[in-house]
Amino acid sequence: MTDVPDTKSPSPARPRIGFSTNIWDNPADIVGHLDFLADHFTDIEFEIAEEAQEVLFGATAQEYEKIVGGMRSVITERGLDVSVHAAWYGPHTDLCAADEAERTESVHFLRRAVHLAADLGVDRVTYHPGYTGRRPNTVLLDVLRSSLDRVRPLLDRTGVLLCMENMGADRPRYVVFSPEEHVTLCESTGTWMTLDIPHLATVHRPRGDFDEALATVAPYVRTAHIADIKGSDHTHIPIGAGDLPLWESLEKLGSYGFDGAAIVEEFARGYTPEDYLKAALSFRERWDAAGAMRGEG
Repeated sequence: MTDVPDTKSPSPARPRIGFSTNIWDNPADIVGHLDFLADHFTDIEFEIAEEAQEVLFGATAQEYEKIVGGMRSVITERGLDVSVHAAWYGPHTDLCAADEAERTESVHFLRRAVHLAADLGVDRVTYHPGYTGRRPNTVLLDVLRSSLDRVRPLLDRTGVLLCMENMGADRPRYVVFSPEEHVTLCESTGTWMTLDIPHLATVHRPRGDFDEALATVAPYVRTAHIADIKGSDHTHIPIGAGDLPLWESLEKLGSYGFDGAAIVEEFARGYTPEDYLKAALSFRERWDAAGAMRGEG
């Protein structure tokens, strides 16, 4: 799709292009990898997954403090805006679980992500809702609200914003809420949203109501995830390798006032991390140049 901007129609806000640690599969050298990404981006999402999750969750109190201290130093010295992505894969990542013990452990994992964000001095945590278990969304919303209620006191103490990521098509086990259900959840729990634009596109572009869906959730978005896709295939590929109108989508999101981080996130087989990095840097260069030409950002 074209990414040539219309200089006659400036957006009132402009998202900032950033990058996730998950593109390199969340390496064990948490501090070193954060410092590496800081050579390229000031907006970075740290994901608790893979080797990084093993290191964090297996650390002693002293080891944890050393990791957090190192991350804080990089964040401060490099002037980073960092957010945290909670653990989302494997045991104890189902906030909608029908099994009470599993849901309790999942809430505990989410609390650990919030504690990490607070320890780092950052203010946003992204999380996944969990799995459907063949239950209707009305039931899932009630269960999820109950889970979030258990985290609310910690959010109030720390000031961390909890942001649910919208799920996409092609993965039937995952909970996919409608835009209106996302709004209801945000308003009833005092939480926010991480808008995964490719996920939204896989659900709503085939229906022809992508713009309407984006407009509905935009006021609740505090972080965005970006990548390219082909058609309605969920697979996140490097920007420019597919046919998602990403430029136009970010322009629309900006027109609703969003000027936060739009994080290149999620990788696919057949591409290297360097492919994602190169494409992201190229896109950001054009994006920032267009914003500077308009006097934005």
